This record gives sequence, structure tokens and C-alpha cells, in this order.
Amino acid sequence: MRSFLVFCLLVVQVPFAWAWQGVVDQVIDGDSLKIRHESGRVYDVRLYGVDAPELAQTNGPEARDAAKKLVGGKSVNVQVINVDPNGTAVAVVYVNDQYSLQAFLVGSGWAWVYDGHCGLKICTRWQSMETQAKAANRGLWINPHPVSPWKWRQQRHATGKATSVKPATVKKRKTAKRRKTGKKAPADISAELQAGQ
Repeated sequence: MRSFLVFCLLVVQVPFAWAWQGVVDQVIDGDSLKIRHESGRVYDVRLYGVDAPELAQTNGPEARDAAKKLVGGKSVNVQVINVDPNGTAVAVVYVNDQYSLQAFLVGSGWAWVYDGHCGLKICTRWQSMETQAKAANRGLWINPHPVSPWKWRQQRHATGKATSVKPATVKKRKTAKRRKTGKKAPADISAELQAGQ
């Protein structure tokens, strides 16, 4: 019984200590990636402790492109901090075992430290980097009052607008109206044949 309890404790703690290597398959936006594990499985990974502009938001594409330039197609180390309810790994992503993607994005001004969602010691360093980027007007800080992604999402939610990029409009085909001539349309004939009439 005691060994079972120890096993359960270890299983519960695994997400907080799980580290692995992989290659970045896709940079979805500034803080969301798809990373291929050594086993071949692709994992959804969200960056821990930072929040980059959404793609539909001002500076969203620039934040994504900055992340893509640094890690796109490259080998990274993934230190999983947690796994969210959707199964997405929330992690610190290290490049060449030297620095994190989070530090790069915050330091170059393409992401905010996500207050209330960043509780590790490293967050203090990222906050200092954010202050420096802001003072130097780097990245999104060229705008004196950029809107944080969490506020932007709240505004979009309050107005009932979707928070993702607006999908392309699908044009409806105009269909000719059938005259009531007693003749059957091909679809009606097909349905009768299938029914065995």
C-alpha cells in the first residue's frame, strides 16, 4: 500500500519535473508552439509565464515571426511546468540550453510577463527584462500604450467577437428556384432509386 502511495505521489509530480527535447514543427503565435518529441509525437506547447499578442491583435504577427525566427525548425529543450485541461503542455522552452524563448520574447519586447501566472524565480528576471524593453521602446513598446493580450481577449469577449482570426467568408451559391412543373429534380430521383421505388 505504501509503495502505491509513493507511486501516486510521483505520478502527480511528473508534469512539474518533466523535461524533454524536441524540434519545433510550427510556431502558431508568439506563445504557442507545436513541438515534435524525439518519439515522433507532436505536442501542443504554450509558453509558461508570458503572454504574446494574439495574431489578430496589433503586433501579433510580429511576435509570432520573432519566435519563429529564433526556434522554427530548431531543436529545443522543453521544461514542462504544468499541463492544462486541454492537454497542452505549459513549459519553459530553452534554446541551446542557454536561454529561454520567454526571455527572448520579453527582452525583445514581443511579450508581457503574465502577472498572476508566473510564479517561478525566473519570472523576476523576465519582469526586469520587460522593464528594460519598455524603457528602450523595443518591439510592441514602440506604442506608448499597447493593449495586453488578456485585456484584448476580455474586450473581445465582452463585445461578443471571436478572439481568433476572423475566418474567410464563404460565399453562398445561388441556386435556381425549381418551377412547380411536376418534373422531379435529379436529387429527388436519386433518393427514390435509393429507397427502392
